[in-house]
Amino acid sequence: MNPPILEENKCSVLIAELATGHVFKKDLTLFLNGRHKNDVFQVFETIQSAKNFALDFIAKAPDFECSIFDNRGSHLATFDKHGERNISK
Repeated sequence: MNPPILEENKCSVLIAELATGHVFKKDLTLFLNGRHKNDVFQVFETIQSAKNFALDFIAKAPDFECSIFDNRGSHLATFDKHGERNISK
C-alpha cells in the first residue's frame, strides 16, 4: 500500500502494531487489504505536527509504531516505544 501524494509540505502517518507489523486504521481497527485505504493514513499540515502526533500516540499506546511519509510518499521516519528507528533503505 502506497502513502498518499499530498500538497507540498504536508505529510502522512501510518500506524502499525509493533510486534506484528499489522496496519491499523485511524480508529485503531485492523486494516484488511484492499479495504478502506483512505482510513489508514492520517494527514498533517507539517512534518513537526506529524512527529508530535506519532510521539504522543506511542507514549499512550506503546504496542504500536508510527511511520511518517512526506508529500511525495517517501518514508521520513518510524517511531516506536524505543524512539526513532533506523530503517535501512
